[in-house]
Amino acid sequence: MAEPQERDLPSLEDEIFGVAHNVEVEKAAPARLQSDRAQLFAERARAFLGRDVKALASGFGMFLLVDAVMMYAPLMTSRRPSLLPQFVTLLVLAFGLGGLLAWKVGGRWRMFGYGMMLAWVFLTLVSVGFLTGVTVPL
Repeated sequence: MAEPQERDLPSLEDEIFGVAHNVEVEKAAPARLQSDRAQLFAERARAFLGRDVKALASGFGMFLLVDAVMMYAPLMTSRRPSLLPQFVTLLVLAFGLGGLLAWKVGGRWRMFGYGMMLAWVFLTLVSVGFLTGVTVPL
């Protein structure tokens, strides 16, 4: 059996191929801002970006999904039916439920509601109203 001292010595293979394994990287300390007020602002901004933006994006994505499901069939038919039921339903969903979440429920649901309302506005502006039923299809 090998002596304990010989076991601790690296082999030639370890010396050739083990260079990257032994590289030590020092972790940088997080930057400390000058004042406590600036530090508090930075912590709140990190918390906002981590939590509230995700809730906003979730509301936006949820409304996009619901809109795609509701508007697919009417816009893919050759004979265009009235889009009034879809328009009313999407409007109530975005501003009724979204406003309720923002006004009464609060918390993270507030940003979810804002995301739904922003998605309705975005889809209306980008599609010139076709995807939300605002305009009459041609």
